[in-house]
Amino acid sequence: MDFTSIVLVQIAIFYCLATLLPTSRSNSTLKISAIVVLIILSMSWYFMPDRMSKIGIVAWIILLVIPMSLVARLESLVNKSQYVAASRLARRLRWLMPTDGMWNYHYLLDGIALAGTGQIEAAQKIFDRYQPDNKTEIGRSATALLYRSTDRWHEYIDWVQQRQTLAELQLHRGMTLVYYLRAFAETGDLRRCIAEVARLDRARQLNTQHLHLLKMYILAYCGRVDAVTQLCQSLLSMYPADSHQFWVGTAELAAGEIEVATAQLTKLQQVSKDSCIQQDIAWRLSQPLPDLHKLNPIDWETVAQIEATVGQDARYGTQTPSNASTPVTNLLIGINVLVFCAELLWQSKSGNRDFSFIPWGGLAAPLVLAGEWWRIVSANFIHMGILHLGMNMLGLFYLGKFVEHRLGSFRYLLAYLLAGLGSMAFITYFDTRWVAQPQITVGASGAIMGMLGTMGAIHLSGWRQSKVAAAGRQFQAVLFSVAFQLVFDLTNGHTSIVGHFSGLTIGFLAGLVLLQFGTKD
Repeated sequence: MDFTSIVLVQIAIFYCLATLLPTSRSNSTLKISAIVVLIILSMSWYFMPDRMSKIGIVAWIILLVIPMSLVARLESLVNKSQYVAASRLARRLRWLMPTDGMWNYHYLLDGIALAGTGQIEAAQKIFDRYQPDNKTEIGRSATALLYRSTDRWHEYIDWVQQRQTLAELQLHRGMTLVYYLRAFAETGDLRRCIAEVARLDRARQLNTQHLHLLKMYILAYCGRVDAVTQLCQSLLSMYPADSHQFWVGTAELAAGEIEVATAQLTKLQQVSKDSCIQQDIAWRLSQPLPDLHKLNPIDWETVAQIEATVGQDARYGTQTPSNASTPVTNLLIGINVLVFCAELLWQSKSGNRDFSFIPWGGLAAPLVLAGEWWRIVSANFIHMGILHLGMNMLGLFYLGKFVEHRLGSFRYLLAYLLAGLGSMAFITYFDTRWVAQPQITVGASGAIMGMLGTMGAIHLSGWRQSKVAAAGRQFQAVLFSVAFQLVFDLTNGHTSIVGHFSGLTIGFLAGLVLLQFGTKD
C-alpha cells in the first residue's frame, strides 16, 4: 500500500478503537459499526490484502465517519435551538442509527419546536404518543429540552425526582443533570446548585463541556460578568452568540447593572430568531434572580474557586479564544498551501506524475553535506500529497494557535523554526551516521511535533509552578498524544520517527527556555 492508504487504514483502526472505549459517548449503533469495520479490515487483510485499503476505508467512511458527522451536526442544531431543522436531520439519521431512542427522536424534536412557540398542549400530545425512553440519553435529553424550552423549571424538578435518583443522574452525566441543577438555581435554590457543581468538579464526573455550562450558570447568577464573558469567548465558544449575550446579560443583572442589562436583553429578544432565547429572556425579566444574600461565606468561597478554575481552564485548555490573534500560524499555513499548489501546478504542466522532491528542496543527507544547507529549511514546506498536507495543517492549526496565543507571535515563530530546522538537521546527522541509503524527507511534521512539545512545556510549567489542575490534565493529554504518535510511527514505514521525536524534544526544550521570559497573557 502507498503512504496515503497506510495512513487512512491506521486512522480508521484508531477511530474504531476510540469509539469502543468505555469513556466514549457513542451509542450502541456506532459501537456495533466500529466492530463491523474492524472485522471488514481484518477479513480484507487476510483474503484480499491488495484491496484492504479501499474496502476498509469505504466501510469506515460509510459506517462511522458519515453517521458521526451527522450526529455532530444534529447536536449542533439542538444546541442552537434549531429544532425543526434538527427534526428533519433526525428523521433521516434514524435509518443509519435506529437504536437508543433515535427512531422516534424526530417526533420529540417536533414537540419541542411546538413548545418553543407556545403550543404546549400540542407538544405534550406528541410526547404522550411517542413516550421518550427514559433509559436512553436521547429520551432523557428530549424531555429535559421540552421543559427547558418552556422554562417550566419547577415541573422539571418534580419530573426528575419522580423518575430518577441523583446517583442515576450522575451516572448518565448528560444534559438531564445539567438542566436539573440549573432548575434549582432558576427556582431560587442557588446554594444546592453551587454545592453539586463543586462536587462534580472535584470528582471530574461530568463531561467537560457540560461542567463548563454549569459553571457559567453559577457565575452568571452571581454577577461575575468578566468570567462569563471569558467562558463564552473560549471554553463555550461553540454555542451561538445569542446564548452568549443572554448569559452575559444575566450576569449584568445579577451585578446590579439593571437598566443596561434590561435594555440589552430586550433588544436581543426582539432581534433573536431563537424562540428558546426569547422565552428565556421573558422569564429572566419577569422572575427574580436567586437571592445572593442567602449565600454564606463558604458558598462565596466556592464561587471564587469556580471562577479561578474557569480562568485556569481557559488559559490551559486546548481551545484558543475566538478573538485571539494568531497571524504567524495563519501565515505558515498559507505558505505551506501555496507551495503545495505550486507543486501541483508544476506537476500538471510537466506531465510527470512521479513527482521528484529533489528539485523543490527535499531533504537528502548527501546533498546537504555537499553544501546545500538550505534544504534543511525548504524541506519543512514541501508535502508529498493532499493527505500529508491536510494532516499537518490541521495539527498546525490547533497546536500553533494555542502556542502563539500563549507565547506571542515572535517567540512562537522562534520555537517553530527551531523545531523544524532542528529536526531536519538531526535527520541529516542520523542518516549520515546510521542509514546506508538515506531517503528524501519532506513535510512540516517535525516543526508541528515541536509545537506539541512546546504545548507540553507550557502545561508542565503551569502545573509545577502554580499547581494548576487544568495544566496537569492537559499535560497528561500531551503525553497520550505522544504515545499515540509513537504507535502511529512504529506501524507506518513512511514516516520519520527520528524527525518527529527530535522535533518534539527540541520544541519541549525551547518552550521551557522561552517560558522563562513569561507568557503573553
